[in-house]
Amino acid sequence: MSLVKAVLAGGKLLYFSRFGSRAVIIAAMLIGIECLLVFLVMAGLMYMRRLSTLLALPLMGLLIAALGGIPAPDILSNVLARGATKLNVAYTTTMFGAMLAELINKQGIAKAVVRWTAEFAGDNPFVLGLLLTAVTAVLFSTLGGLGAVIMVGTIVLPVMLSIGVSSLAAGCLLLFGISIGGMFNLGNWQLYIDLLGVSQSQISSFVVPLAGIMSALLLVFLGVELRKLSNVGYIATGFAVLAGIFAFFYKSGPAAAQAASPAIDATSVQVAGIAGVLLFLYALYRHRQNATSLPGIALLTPFLPLALVLLFHWDIIPAFVAGLIYGALATWQRNSVNTFTRALLDGVVSVAPAVVVMIGIGILYMAVTDDKLKQAMAPLLTHIVPTHALAYIIVFTLVAPLALYRGPLNVWGLGSGLAALIKKTSALSPQALFGMLMSVGQIQGICDPANTQNIWVATYLGIDTRTILARTIPYAWAGVVSGLLLAAGLGYVPW
Repeated sequence: MSLVKAVLAGGKLLYFSRFGSRAVIIAAMLIGIECLLVFLVMAGLMYMRRLSTLLALPLMGLLIAALGGIPAPDILSNVLARGATKLNVAYTTTMFGAMLAELINKQGIAKAVVRWTAEFAGDNPFVLGLLLTAVTAVLFSTLGGLGAVIMVGTIVLPVMLSIGVSSLAAGCLLLFGISIGGMFNLGNWQLYIDLLGVSQSQISSFVVPLAGIMSALLLVFLGVELRKLSNVGYIATGFAVLAGIFAFFYKSGPAAAQAASPAIDATSVQVAGIAGVLLFLYALYRHRQNATSLPGIALLTPFLPLALVLLFHWDIIPAFVAGLIYGALATWQRNSVNTFTRALLDGVVSVAPAVVVMIGIGILYMAVTDDKLKQAMAPLLTHIVPTHALAYIIVFTLVAPLALYRGPLNVWGLGSGLAALIKKTSALSPQALFGMLMSVGQIQGICDPANTQNIWVATYLGIDTRTILARTIPYAWAGVVSGLLLAAGLGYVPW
């Protein structure tokens, strides 16, 4: 009997040695295919609006964890518990940004900036359209959410329409401005920092030139839409200004910005302290005078956080806090304490859906980065993900529309999980992933018919979201190609 057992054991050992490794690989690939099917099913449900992103992302994370064979205790402790707090810095940053946005709204700063720009620009459609788009971009480096879109849009769009800009062109210009401004939104930066591990300086070294490229495409769009020969001079001037910015950027050495973020400029902290004291004295003066007017210095509030981050290397949350203090003191009135408190509370409420999405992204991230999932997905993604510059540019250019409808290249949808998988299982660097997501994000940010801002703009102007998509996608796709070329040129992907 012992001889029979020995023979059977030997047979099993021989079978495993000859076929076991292949069976393990096949089993892992089957798990990977099942996980990809979960991606596709969830994408379909979100596309058909049968399931919201808020529910789809955490549900997808839990399903993938279960399919990947992660033990139940690990699903509860690592995927669910740790995943829910994985992006805690990102959604805390988003809350601070929303607080500042609410303060800017409640104090009328955004409206004043837009109206001042409209008065300054005169009645030239090209100049006014360009400046209003630029102001929209600046505002949305701080603002966010549908409420802000409605507030700015109800001011900007009637002004554009009143000087002869068509409804479709005006709506597209507003969306261009929102998307370009969103590239500089510091809350969005923090999501990339937490998700991909890139630094603030690495983000700015890519975003600044990409914003210049999108601005050049905006000039072309405006020239085509207005169809006036006299605008050629404005377009040439705009290109010259952008070329000067590019020359300065590359002279400053973009490669140096690939390193970790430099320390906060100490002088700027001292200057901020002195400015805070002076603003406090100014607020006391306004309080005693019972002032209610909006002073000119308050219009700098939306610019301040971004300037502190880009120029003086402040961390994002301190920059937002500085903006809150500046905005509150510069606009001080007798009821400012109540206004400031409401801005803090309303800001948190306004970004509650975004926070829930980030919690879902964290759960999905922890699921797909588990070692068991990594082993299952690596054989598939290793052969699919391009890791050389030419293939990187071609492949992601062709699949860029997958950023639409919360698709697999949308960082606020399925793309968060896919990016985490690619980061763990391929040789593609975090900077290359960031460059790709930011580039293809131009299609999503400007063109996506599922965006709440696109739906509102189309409804307000009496046009169709698909019309906006058709008119803007050539320019957004050109931005994708340019962004991917930029990423390759900055050395994110080897040639």
